[in-house]
Amino acid sequence: MRNIGNGGDDLATKSTVKAEKVIEVGERSVARIAKDAKIIAESNVIGMFYKNPESIGEYERINLNDFTLDESKVRFSIAKALFKEGKLSLDPLTVGFYLEQHPKLKNKFAEYGGYEAIGTMIKYLNYDYLDSYVRDMMKWNAVLKMFEMGFPITEQDVKEYKDLPIEDIYNKYEVMLSDVFINIDTTVKSHNVADGLYKIIDECDRGVNIGLPLHNASYLNDITGGNMLGNITILGALSGTGKTTITFELIFPSMIEYDEKVVMIINEQDEDKLRKEMLVWVANNIFEGNFNKKRLRQGSFTPEEMKLLNDSAAWLEEKKEKKNIMIIPLQRYTVETVKKIINKYSALGVKYFVLDTFKASTDAKTDAVWLAMMIDMQKLHDTIKAKSKNVHLWATLQLKKDKIAMRHLTNDHIGMSKNIIDVASTVVLMRGVRDDEKKGGSHELKVFRMDGKNKTTKVHVELDPNKNYSIMFITKNREGETNQFQIVAESDLGKNRYRDIGLTSVPEDF
Repeated sequence: MRNIGNGGDDLATKSTVKAEKVIEVGERSVARIAKDAKIIAESNVIGMFYKNPESIGEYERINLNDFTLDESKVRFSIAKALFKEGKLSLDPLTVGFYLEQHPKLKNKFAEYGGYEAIGTMIKYLNYDYLDSYVRDMMKWNAVLKMFEMGFPITEQDVKEYKDLPIEDIYNKYEVMLSDVFINIDTTVKSHNVADGLYKIIDECDRGVNIGLPLHNASYLNDITGGNMLGNITILGALSGTGKTTITFELIFPSMIEYDEKVVMIINEQDEDKLRKEMLVWVANNIFEGNFNKKRLRQGSFTPEEMKLLNDSAAWLEEKKEKKNIMIIPLQRYTVETVKKIINKYSALGVKYFVLDTFKASTDAKTDAVWLAMMIDMQKLHDTIKAKSKNVHLWATLQLKKDKIAMRHLTNDHIGMSKNIIDVASTVVLMRGVRDDEKKGGSHELKVFRMDGKNKTTKVHVELDPNKNYSIMFITKNREGETNQFQIVAESDLGKNRYRDIGLTSVPEDF
């Protein structure tokens, strides 16, 4: 019996060794196919960078680690260095002159075929396909990284990935993971509506159902409840009316005051624009300066202005480690990218997100913009809602210009895409107060504020003809009233100052 047992053990050992060898061969096959595909993709990217060096500036986030082959890394480092020097043509003479100053790179470049190899690479490349070349390379980067981390990727999977965009590959594994966890608990629970009522009363008494307050926006907070988790707030305005600046003034100071974190996803601005906004806000609101942001454009600061800006920078530097405000600029906007960002940072504890500006994804599967936006907003809601990540999303939206003459804003100003508000909890539409709506104007607004111990005394507020004001129209509000009154705010977009000052009633346009 012992001999049979040993023989069985030996047989099992041999079988295991044989199986391990098969697995090793299979893994090498998966890695080889993926790497072969990636090498083709990265060669196309390198070729395009040499064919059109300006494209290097379009993809600044690509670095040496994104390339697999040493020759690709050498060629990329040369192209990147020349681009930084302002060279907009990477012809043999320009590259040769640069390499004369870098002997080690010159030897490596020659070892990998010199400029003749570059010429062969770029011969049949089309600039119109550059984005697809880059996305293909990054796709295989991701697949290889997943393989190295132990994801169950087979040879057949890799062959299928050749024809799939990276979003579809991501979705495949997200579905697999969701399926694993969703099936852990297959019970469907029912609840009696009369249960837990006293607990709800206690929670409301403690204020747990109040969202993060918006800065200097007492009326807006009172009406909407602030930025409540699991909800979407939409701020709509015409282009150029300050929706990005107002968003900044309402949300960012609260993040610092309450020591919360916000991630701002931008697709029409750059991060330096937001840094400038922050400097101006601190200068005027923390240090009570009188600094207009146009001075940042003009330069030649006075000693007083320089001190104010440096003090503001130092104040912000002190809070740098807390990372209250993170900015993520998107070179190519898609709702899938926004979802990934929310998933990533919500896992790191971030509860508040800003999307500036919400629009149709560049990879929309339909030519109907209104339909693409409606689908995208639903996807965002499914990501942020209480049963999912339970975070708040503030999204800015550009209104249609065809109704610019109208004074009373409604959801019709959103146009055919107005169904996007179906999943939003709060919709705020904003415009500037016109000169004829200020004191003495033909359409002078009757603005009032509520004063007194219980806020029951109505006090008239005059709008100074020399100041700028905004009107907020609440066109959807799950937490209470909508368009009974409009909010009037003093808003100096040049100095980043915002303050609710009262309520008014704008007559509807007929």
